[in-house]
Amino acid sequence: MKKYTKLLTLAAAILTISAFSGCAKKSDSANGKQRTIRIATKGTAKPYITRDEAGNLGGYDTAVIKAVFERLPQYKPEFIINSDPLTGLLSGQFDVSYNNWSYNDKRSQSYFYSYPYDKIVYDFIQRKGDTPLTSFEDIANRGYVFESGAGFNVANAFEKWNEENPDKQIKIVYTESDILVQYQHIQDGVYDFRVDDHPMTKLYSETYDLSGLQFTQINDEVAASISKSLHSFFLFPKDEGGLKLRNEVNVVLKQLREDGTLDKLAIEYFGSTDQVPDLENYETPIN
Repeated sequence: MKKYTKLLTLAAAILTISAFSGCAKKSDSANGKQRTIRIATKGTAKPYITRDEAGNLGGYDTAVIKAVFERLPQYKPEFIINSDPLTGLLSGQFDVSYNNWSYNDKRSQSYFYSYPYDKIVYDFIQRKGDTPLTSFEDIANRGYVFESGAGFNVANAFEKWNEENPDKQIKIVYTESDILVQYQHIQDGVYDFRVDDHPMTKLYSETYDLSGLQFTQINDEVAASISKSLHSFFLFPKDEGGLKLRNEVNVVLKQLREDGTLDKLAIEYFGSTDQVPDLENYETPIN
């Protein structure tokens, strides 16, 4: 009888401890205990993402995502520099990634996209004095040679053009050379042109001697042939948790667009608001 009574007393004590523990967890949540959000980036997409000598992250993209989480106090952002953040998203290692990611259909099968926070503006880069390019057909008709790394949106777009236009081919030379070396190749007449986004060409032209080059902004119609969506996005795991976080981030991104915060950041980092997406892009997520 005594043994039975002791067992009942022990069981009651365990239930009491469990109940108290459960209440403590709920209380922590109710009291606003922050959940750490692991934000991963390669940290290499200059000028959108920069790193100082101490390894601190900066640039427009970093400023935007920091502004987002300042309005989501339930989360504590932890920034992580990683060479392969997208694989880390798939494995559950990270909660969100930013690296000036653009949209493509294949990637959308694995990740949720936020609303856009940056509009991509492309430039044709050519030798100074060359007649400015106007279209893919113009490139093919001139027989111009394009140097690029494999897998980039522009190279993919030219590959698609070549598949659809066997009589008007754009010549592509694949390389692992640094972008600055590729610019020098154009100046030296080794190759004929490149296509890069405007802030990148502006950064390189201000930092290095590229006096032998000219930069011509590409209109939206031609740019649409390069990328299905002319925007950059934050990416999230394609699971329930990723969807919840994406939707919360989207609410704040729309606020930042409406209240002028994105305009202020664009002027600070780019000198104009050309990079800010139109309000119509903040109604329905791209996937």
